[in-house]
Amino acid sequence: MSKNRISRRDVLKLAGVSALSLMLPSNGLGNNPPKFSPSNGSGLIFVVGDGMPLGVMRAMHEISTNVWKNSGTNIYSIMGDARSSLGYVGTKSLSSIVTDSAPASVAWATGSKTANRMLSSLPDERPLKTIMELLNERGYICGLVTTTRVTHATPAAWVSHQMNRDAEDDIALDYLKFKPDVLLGGGSRHFDPSKRKDGKDIFNSFADAGYDVVKDKNSLISEDIISSKKPLLGLFNQSHMNYYVDRLNNPALSSKQPTLAEMTSIALSKLSKNPKGFILQVEAGRIDHANHSNDAWAAIMDAYELDMTLGVINEYLKVNPKTLVIVTSDHGNSGWGINGTGPDYNDTTEALKKYTNIKASFEVIKKEMKGKTANEIKDIFEHYTTYALSDREAAMVHESMQSGYEPYPGDFVYQPDAILGKALSHSIYSKDEKGKIKMPAILRRGNVGFTSTNHTGEDQILLTYGYKARELGIDRYIDNTYLFQAMCKYFSIKYKNPAMTEKESKSFIKVVSLEEWKRHMELHIS
Repeated sequence: MSKNRISRRDVLKLAGVSALSLMLPSNGLGNNPPKFSPSNGSGLIFVVGDGMPLGVMRAMHEISTNVWKNSGTNIYSIMGDARSSLGYVGTKSLSSIVTDSAPASVAWATGSKTANRMLSSLPDERPLKTIMELLNERGYICGLVTTTRVTHATPAAWVSHQMNRDAEDDIALDYLKFKPDVLLGGGSRHFDPSKRKDGKDIFNSFADAGYDVVKDKNSLISEDIISSKKPLLGLFNQSHMNYYVDRLNNPALSSKQPTLAEMTSIALSKLSKNPKGFILQVEAGRIDHANHSNDAWAAIMDAYELDMTLGVINEYLKVNPKTLVIVTSDHGNSGWGINGTGPDYNDTTEALKKYTNIKASFEVIKKEMKGKTANEIKDIFEHYTTYALSDREAAMVHESMQSGYEPYPGDFVYQPDAILGKALSHSIYSKDEKGKIKMPAILRRGNVGFTSTNHTGEDQILLTYGYKARELGIDRYIDNTYLFQAMCKYFSIKYKNPAMTEKESKSFIKVVSLEEWKRHMELHIS
């Protein structure tokens, strides 16, 4: 790119906010709204915005209403409905006030706390029975939909009892043993014999077990799959599915990878055919990854994809009112915040809008930057964001990509992600002769700030609506383990898993080395 420098003027000629907004239907299905049939059974849809703090939701709502001129967002409309139940959920794990996704999902699935990185087992290796296992035994059918690898912690905890969430090849075998009726997302590398360490063909094993197996969007949304009575496995990328902003801006990705809304629509169409009922977990999993990367725009766009998915679910509820929907997040991430900007914060809304110029996630941008000079990094950054880095900023990004780079403070683990996030929130104001800030800004980019690239410990939103939403005692502050009890109550199940106290578990919990932790963190979002 250094041989053909792209100027700011050239960049602004490329697809911008107005073009992008035309590609953003409220239900995620464009001109093809979902058509659902009535079901005799009762359903429960558990929606997870992984690592989705309140700031991301608010930013998404502001962009949707202020920039794209939508009348509102689904999640805010549901929160404002008097029939909905709204509360907060505590998220700490057995080993830390800051939870990993694994024990957070275990808490929902089993009603018991466990330690970070452990799936549905106690630290002493006693397995915990999950809500999906309990329902499967009683004739209900189960589905899992995610934008991460399906073997990732949040969906896996509802099926798997591995002691380490990173054992994803083994988790794929756990799915084969459990046999969910719908399993959709990324992570084909853990099913592909050419990628697995043991060389097993898990795709073929699922096909032999009677599954329809699909690997691209067109196959998923085909009439053959929709009308098929077989269970369904669909995996659409080797690792996680690409960020929504990248799927929107890359036709090759959008033609192969379905949206979360499309996957959810197919899952509901198939699961609702069971006369007794179903449970479906839907995860917008890459909101978490974007926040780890301090990538505000990727997080906002994946939150918008979640909101579109709620539009699909709302269409389903119109036809199937005997359905409960729970929407929550497993933990906070990276101290996400819309910072007040300018005198009296009057520049804040305009600053937030600046992110809408961005046409790719940091995942895409940093791959382009790898091995490049500081000047080439400036070109790449401006191409994807329309903003010109200063020489100093470009040097910082370049330095952060070198071997042995040590960020300060040390909790900004993901690099150059954290430096890119900081650069995109940078602004400069001039001052008058009395030293007071003058408007407008000399330099105005965005204004989302991050405190780290790690999970955070604040309580998370809990939104429940639909059938029996006001009867389950979750319109208040609860611990995350109570959601298991609420789901059992909804399905008239009486069951209690064993539990351990923090004191009892302490001797079983081993703290890994910093190198092992770094390896896990790199694996987490790659």
